[in-house]
Amino acid sequence: MWAFRQRQEDLSEAQARGLEELFQEIPELELVYHFRWGVTAIFDEAQDREEAASRLEDYREFVSDQGEEAEALLAFFRTYDEHRDGILAYFDERKTSGVVEGINNKARVITKRCYGIKSVQTLWNRLCLDVNRACHVACHTIQRIKELTNMIRHKFLGFYT
Repeated sequence: MWAFRQRQEDLSEAQARGLEELFQEIPELELVYHFRWGVTAIFDEAQDREEAASRLEDYREFVSDQGEEAEALLAFFRTYDEHRDGILAYFDERKTSGVVEGINNKARVITKRCYGIKSVQTLWNRLCLDVNRACHVACHTIQRIKELTNMIRHKFLGFYT
């Protein structure tokens, strides 16, 4: 099933064979797989919103021609039609709301993990601590690394002077 999540060009021969076997067992998945990567290609390759809109319309026609088995995939295009301007806005500067979505997800996890906390302030403090602490754990600034290096050097030289 891992192969189903990867691009065709990134699969090993064994994974590609496994994916083909999966498609033989569940033929409906093949269309879904190729649909997913077709839409991804548009988002990866389109240079601007006009090109993206044109390619998405071409893809809509292609999917519509696939018959009843593609009916569920047309739900994507209904969503696209409802939020067309917002979706195509991505192609203006290639920015997403991924960071905000990540923080929202973290808030949901913290809310579940802190079940029983009655104070909104305590929950807010926990969220701020987790979000802000993550950057301290994951990285240091260049200046901080230099400070740490100098502290280690001074300690080390104190033993060998």
